Amino acid sequence: MSVDLLDAPAQNMRTLILRLPAAIDSSPELAAEIEKQSVYVSQHIRRMVVGTDRVSVTVEHDGSEDEPTLRRKADRFLTSMVEGLRVIDRQVVAEVTRQDSGPLETDVYAKLKSRGWVIELGLGQVALAGPALALAKAVEERAAGIGRAQFGGIDRHYPTLIPTNMLARCGYITSFPQHLTVVSHLREDFEAIEAFRLANVGRDSLAIPDSGALEVPRACLCPALCYHCYPTLAGRRLPDSGHVETALGRICRYESSNITGLDRLWEFTQRSIIWVGGDDFCVDLRQRAIDVGARLAEEWDVECTIETASDPFFAAVTTAKSFWQRSQALKFELRATVEPHQDDAHRTIAAASFNLHGTFFGEAFDIADAGGAPACSGCVCWGLERWVLVLFTQHGFDAQRWPAKLRQIVFN
Repeated sequence: MSVDLLDAPAQNMRTLILRLPAAIDSSPELAAEIEKQSVYVSQHIRRMVVGTDRVSVTVEHDGSEDEPTLRRKADRFLTSMVEGLRVIDRQVVAEVTRQDSGPLETDVYAKLKSRGWVIELGLGQVALAGPALALAKAVEERAAGIGRAQFGGIDRHYPTLIPTNMLARCGYITSFPQHLTVVSHLREDFEAIEAFRLANVGRDSLAIPDSGALEVPRACLCPALCYHCYPTLAGRRLPDSGHVETALGRICRYESSNITGLDRLWEFTQRSIIWVGGDDFCVDLRQRAIDVGARLAEEWDVECTIETASDPFFAAVTTAKSFWQRSQALKFELRATVEPHQDDAHRTIAAASFNLHGTFFGEAFDIADAGGAPACSGCVCWGLERWVLVLFTQHGFDAQRWPAKLRQIVFN
C-alpha cells in the first residue's frame, strides 16, 4: 500500500492515506463495516473513511503512535477485511411503509434528554423515564406476550453476569473479542487491597496501582441473552416440542467511539424468544418470528424492511463468517428508518434480529433433539432502547400522530 502522511489543519489531526489491497466497489456494506470497525485498530485512530473510489482509505489519527506501527496495524486490518470478499445479494423478505405523513423527527436523542425522558449516566449508559420508559415497557410487554402466547415460551429473567468459560464455549470470545466487557475483582490479599485503597484516597476517578492485584476475569457482562439458555439444557435430549423460552435481560457490548445516543449503547435492554430443537422446528419458528415482526411494524406504523444481515465479527474472521451467515440466510434484521445523516442520506438501524444457529450450540453443549441428533437453535431479539429511538423518530412528539394503542400507553 502506498502511504502519504499529511498534517491535518483541524484539531491537530494527522491523515494517513492508504490503498486497499483490492477495490470493494461491489460491496458498499463492507465499506461501512471497515469504517465502523476501524475504531478497534488503534486507540489513536479517530476514524477511517473509505473513498468514493472504493480503493483509497483516509485514516485520521492524533499522531501519538509512530507512523510505521500505525501503518502496520491499519494494513493488517484492511487486508483482513478485504480478503475472501464475496458478494451476496441483499434479500428483503418483508417491507412496511409508514402511513404517518409527518416528517421524520430530528435530534431525537437531544429532545428526549431535554424533556428528562432519557438521562445520560455515563458512556453508553442511559436511564429512561416518562413516556420513553412507558414506550420501552410497552414494546417489551408486547414481545413477551407474543413469546408466551404464540410461541409457548416459558419465562426466564437472566443475570447481567455470564461466566467467561460459557462465552468461550459459545465461540463469542474468538468471534467478537472487541465487544467484550470483562469483570474482575481484587485478589484476596490484604496488602494488595490496602495499596489499592490508599491509591484511591482523595481521587474522583479510579486508579489501579498494580494490575497484578486484579484477578483473571471469571465473568463478563452478557453480550446476548441466548448465551444464558444453552448451559441450562446441557446434556439433555429434548422432546418433539423442543424448548422455547422468552427472556429479559441487560446486555453489554463495547463499541468504542461508535457509541452514540440510543443508536449504540454500551448497555441496553433485550427481550428475546429463544428456541432449541429439531431443524424443521427451528426454521418454522424463525419464519413465524419474521411474520410477527412484520405485523408488529404494521401495527406500530414503522417504516422498515426485514432483510439478510450478518453479525459484526472481528476483522480477522469477518468476511468468511459474514459470507457464511448471509449465504445461508441465517440472520435477518428488521431495519427501521431513523433520522438521516447531516447529508440527508437515508439511514436505518436494526431494531430486531431473527436468527438461526444451526447445530453450533447443540454440539457445544451436548443438547440433542428428539431424534438424538445435535439440536438446532434460533432466536428473535428486540433492543428496547432502539425501539424508543425508532418510534419517536417516525412519529415525533405530537401524540396525535401515534398509533392509538401506543398513544394511550405512552402519553397517558
